[in-house]
Amino acid sequence: MDYTTMASVKAGFLLLSTIILSACTSDAPIEPKQIKVEQLQHNWKLTHIDNIQLAAIINSTLNITADNKSTGSLGCNHFSGTAELSNNQLQIAKIMSTRKLCSKLENDVEMDVSQVLSDWTNIMIDDETLILSNQKHSLTYQQIDQVAQ
Repeated sequence: MDYTTMASVKAGFLLLSTIILSACTSDAPIEPKQIKVEQLQHNWKLTHIDNIQLAAIINSTLNITADNKSTGSLGCNHFSGTAELSNNQLQIAKIMSTRKLCSKLENDVEMDVSQVLSDWTNIMIDDETLILSNQKHSLTYQQIDQVAQ
């Protein structure tokens, strides 16, 4: 086989490989995996707000039960409400909370957490980590255990 034939074979192989690889790509958008309410039915502990670690200094929790009741601690005060899930977004509706006197840090955390929970917020779940985010804040929770049915 001479050099010209060898070059033609290589060019043909390269062209064929390009065609095959381009056939593997798709312009179709990748649909995000739908989050099911069962994935949220756990006890969650807040670990970060906007990537700032808080787990050691603030005890903020979120609990969602099988009947979509939501309870927890905003950081100082306790709350309850109804969890609503739609299109990978979560909202805690009808939030009621206690009104204890809290430190400045606890108040700041409570304001951020209640703002995120009371509005429709985007959800991401990865193993035992729950991330709730909107345009202002991102809350990162770690799963503590499963809520009793």
